[in-house]
Order: sequence, then structure tokens, then C-alpha cells
Amino acid sequence: MEGIVRSVTEHPFVAMAVCFSALLLVYFLFKSLIKLALILILVAVVIGGYFYFQYPESRPANLKDAVEKVRVGAGKAVDQGKSAYEKSKELVEKGKAAVEKGKETAGDLGKVLSGDRETGNRPKP
Repeated sequence: MEGIVRSVTEHPFVAMAVCFSALLLVYFLFKSLIKLALILILVAVVIGGYFYFQYPESRPANLKDAVEKVRVGAGKAVDQGKSAYEKSKELVEKGKAAVEKGKETAGDLGKVLSGDRETGNRPKP
């Protein structure tokens, strides 16, 4: 590690290249984060404006009430998501059991079609 630091400090071109690449990386990282933040803020303003003009009587009297309303709604959404996840998990387990049963049935059907189950002889026509 000391060798890398020493070579970077002794060669100014390498130091400039490392700094340039670090700045470029930071620029692209922040560029995407800033775009994402601006888009999210714009969406929030549009949704808030829509509800403000569409339903002015149902808007909260102060910011504290609005935050509490959002918190309760988010909690309900999380609970619904958890219940949907649990139901889908149960369905996946039932599906696995059905597939296993289908494999067993297909194996038994193959034995019946190929002949007698116990001796393996084909039935005579």
C-alpha cells in the first residue's frame, strides 16, 4: 500500500490521472443521484398540487397532520404488502407440492403404459 502511495506522489501524471478518475466517478454518481432526486421532487409536487386543487376541503390543516396521515397510510401499505408476500409464499409451497405430486403421477402412468407395475411386462393386445 505504501508503494502505491509513494509512486502516486512521485509521479505527478499518475496523481493527476487518479484525481481525474476519482472526480469523474463522483461526478457521474452525483449526476444520477441529483437527477433522481429532482424527478422525485417533481413527482411529489405534481401529486401534491393535484390533490390540493382537486380536493381542497380534504387537505390537512397543518404539516404535522399531513405527515401523520402519510405515516399511517404507509404503515397500512406495508401491512398489505406483508400479507401479500405471505400468501404468495403459501401459494409457492402449494405449487411445489402439486409439481411433486404430478411427477409421481406421471411416473406411475409411465409404468402403467409400459406394462405391469410389478413385473414390468407389457400387456398383450
